[in-house]
Amino acid sequence: MKTAKKVFNIFSIIFVLIFIFWLTQINYSDFSFKENTSAYLGLLSSFMMAFALQMIKGGIKEKK
Repeated sequence: MKTAKKVFNIFSIIFVLIFIFWLTQINYSDFSFKENTSAYLGLLSSFMMAFALQMIKGGIKEKK
């Protein structure tokens, strides 16, 4: 089970890096949804995936 938690941590780090990438894609002079649709959706999806992976990782029971 330790390897599964490591895999979830690695994927979470990847999604956090994607989240940071999408933060750089926002047009900060115009925050309208029309101008930044793809950036907002990228931020939302990468944040939700990283959060979901952490919740799944927390739900994995250790075998004793």
